[in-house]
Amino acid sequence: MPAYRSAAEGEIREAVVARIRQQRPNARIIHEINVSTYGPNRIDLIAVDREEIIAVEIKSAKDKLTRLPAQIEAMRGCAHYAVVALHEKFLVEKTTNQWDAHYERDGVFYLKDLPDGVRRVNAWVYPEMRRATGPGTGYDSLASWRFPQVRLDAALPSGALDLLWRDELYALCGALRIAVPKRASMGPMIQQLRWLCTGRELTRGICAMLRARRCIEADPEIIEKVEA
Repeated sequence: MPAYRSAAEGEIREAVVARIRQQRPNARIIHEINVSTYGPNRIDLIAVDREEIIAVEIKSAKDKLTRLPAQIEAMRGCAHYAVVALHEKFLVEKTTNQWDAHYERDGVFYLKDLPDGVRRVNAWVYPEMRRATGPGTGYDSLASWRFPQVRLDAALPSGALDLLWRDELYALCGALRIAVPKRASMGPMIQQLRWLCTGRELTRGICAMLRARRCIEADPEIIEKVEA
């Protein structure tokens, strides 16, 4: 584990990786990846399959949620699915009824719910457990880590191109038969890719580039041919 990563974060990260490997065994997991969509942000990890990207932001008990809204927007702008895996300490107390209650205090029933700003993503609360104490009928929406279903007909958001390095964009243009100058900068290449390619071509191409990237902390590279 890198020196800058706390044991608290590492514990949640290991659980997240284990769940991804269970649900997406063919995906390549890459840790700590930069994206410039909606401003510069670093995503804790992404899982890249041949036609799908899942982005995950991890918030351990030692973290803060100050930057979370911007991080969520960054993930939503470049991935099919954005997930926030956060420690249960961030859950907020709300009053409820006896069936949905997580606990009772002075005759009033309470549950723990997601904090503001964690509504538009799939939230995984760590540790994964049922907190509702009500019998059978009690529903606990945060008890299980719900995993998105595989979709083979969904294009990546256009911001996913911001995950690629300059040389990757150049290689992608070549693979998709888009003529660009040898010294072309990233902006014009991204514009041409968005204008001339289908969503399927871009999705497959971006995923292929990320699966082949040499990274400091990631699964082994997966080399696949990009076809126009």
